[in-house]
Amino acid sequence: MSENINELYNKIDFLVNGGALKSLTDFLASKSINALIAEPSDSESDSHSSTLNILDASGVVPQSLTIEDNITKLFSRGITRESFELDYSDGTKDYPGIVRIRGSHWEIYILMTAKPSSPDGLINELKPYAGLIRLWQTFKRISDTEKKLSRLSYMILATKNTLASIFEPMPLQYFASFLTDVLRESLFPKSIVILRDEGNYLTVFNGKADNIPERKGIYSSQILPPTPVVTKSDAPVEVVLPVAEGNCRLFAIMHWDELPDDQTMNFLELLGNLAVRAIAINNLRAQSQQAEANISTGEFTVLSLSNVLKVLRGAGSQSKFLSLLVEIFVEQGRMPNCLLAVWNKSSKGYTLSEGRTGHFKATLDTTLLPSPNGAVSNEKVSEPHYDLSTNSPDSIFKSWGLAGCPWKEAFKSSAIKYIFPICDDNSLAGIIALGSSSGSGLDRSQLASLQLIAQFAAYEFRRFE
Repeated sequence: MSENINELYNKIDFLVNGGALKSLTDFLASKSINALIAEPSDSESDSHSSTLNILDASGVVPQSLTIEDNITKLFSRGITRESFELDYSDGTKDYPGIVRIRGSHWEIYILMTAKPSSPDGLINELKPYAGLIRLWQTFKRISDTEKKLSRLSYMILATKNTLASIFEPMPLQYFASFLTDVLRESLFPKSIVILRDEGNYLTVFNGKADNIPERKGIYSSQILPPTPVVTKSDAPVEVVLPVAEGNCRLFAIMHWDELPDDQTMNFLELLGNLAVRAIAINNLRAQSQQAEANISTGEFTVLSLSNVLKVLRGAGSQSKFLSLLVEIFVEQGRMPNCLLAVWNKSSKGYTLSEGRTGHFKATLDTTLLPSPNGAVSNEKVSEPHYDLSTNSPDSIFKSWGLAGCPWKEAFKSSAIKYIFPICDDNSLAGIIALGSSSGSGLDRSQLASLQLIAQFAAYEFRRFE
């Protein structure tokens, strides 16, 4: 009994795994029917296909693995009402007799090189073999569905794991590595590299690439939806997934031996959408943090300025006031060198009155910067501060109508980088210069604070006239 069951199992296993096709071929051979057995190509199985893929042959040696002949138009395309159907047609010159076996989602054609003597009799004899073909096709469809469901289950799990981490704050370089790992572990491409658009050319952002493509086609497109694009359909197949958000434009380039199925492409599109949203959220988070930092800095600056102006207003003498002003500029600008020149009415010019070098009191150049017609009009002073990386002291003073800078050596030894004019409503009351031999320049908030202090100082000078 067990031997019979084992034999039955082996027969069924043989039939549902393709043996049904061999049974059909053996039957045709036993009837001395020379024929090709073919099916429509997968991409065209639901239409009037002109391409048939050869599955097997009986008494005929096929010259190719495909047939380019619009044979399917010889048969009706109505709905299949039974589990399977058999139809006969007189066919074409090359295949005078054709039998179609079909179910609801499949078709098999028997292309005979000669007309059968009795088509109806042949149809009756073929019915049990057509039933076996139906069992084979049904099992194959179920097996394919199970594989797709298993693949879908794996991708859902991969998506769940991805969602747990993709929205976490991370630097862009780390994000690219994370995206590479997800793609590699979920879709198993032969290779993967992520390129970054630098504006005029592409660079490798993650992975290795022997050749970097030119910035044209998809890589130069202004609108980049996160949809995978097949850029090379021959093996190895190449697919590009754009991930673009704002000024950030990344391209994940993947290769496979075969064209990815719909599930893979859908997963790629889903992952691309998630990646774009993650970059957008990280950008918003960074902007929010920067805004909070700016607000905090602004609050500190307002408090600091309030204390600074209070200290300056409390100075009882001009010498004390000038000394405090220099100390404040050194502290607020975080630069150790500072020189202060003020208008001297009796000398009709500007003289250096206070200075610091390395935070210590500086030896001053007593050379007068003459202005015979009185203090420079504030209308000639066009900027609240001057950056000496783009302007020379001579050009600045000459633009104010002065002869030039007499303190070149003092400016050079103090590594002066900025000049702040001290102007009231009418004239240039003084000039304060700030410098450092090392470190970066002043940031926007420092410049704004120092400009405000210089303006306040100009009005405070009136107390000592």
